[in-house]
Amino acid sequence: MNTGGVTYKQGIVAEAKPGFCRVRFDDLDELVTAWLPVIHHKTQDDKVIWTLDIGEHVACLMDSNMEDGCIVGAIYSEADTPPVASTDKFRIQFKDGGSFEYDRSSGAMSVVCKGVANLTAGGAATVKAQTITLDTPEATCTGKLTVQGLLTYQGGMAGSGGTGGAAASIQGNIKVTGGDVQADTISLKNHKTSQVQGGNGTSGAPVP
Repeated sequence: MNTGGVTYKQGIVAEAKPGFCRVRFDDLDELVTAWLPVIHHKTQDDKVIWTLDIGEHVACLMDSNMEDGCIVGAIYSEADTPPVASTDKFRIQFKDGGSFEYDRSSGAMSVVCKGVANLTAGGAATVKAQTITLDTPEATCTGKLTVQGLLTYQGGMAGSGGTGGAAASIQGNIKVTGGDVQADTISLKNHKTSQVQGGNGTSGAPVP
């Protein structure tokens, strides 16, 4: 197709660098273009970059001499098929298996990161959900942690440090059901107190 000196051509990326590619046109005796700019959404104050791969099928707009032009973008073909079949899904899929997918029909979002994931916020960050599950063998909070609702733990609790030499400071009552409270080797449930007047000088077991 040639309209007003501009020719639409499909080719294969022969060389690539961020923002630019050289394209090979097999139907023109494997002609390889000069470095052509790739069209991006934003390039000045806000920048978007995604380097095309060598061998990728692309669409180009070229001048009549095939000396200057631009790469409109990559296109799917029988060799490189779309990663989804649903018209309701938006998906970005990476070579290493990472992906981002959103399904507008169900509202489901899926993010897969194969390496380290970092989220940096200059202000507050809020996550709202009906339930949240942290499926990880270990989680670390480097600052203060405030729980406004009920705190329930199932695998035990361990602590150290704290202000004033106390690892834990609790305001209010503590209730222990079916267990014991122990300080070093002293059991609150089973200990006996010495130096008590009367009897043999030793108290009996604690009174329930």
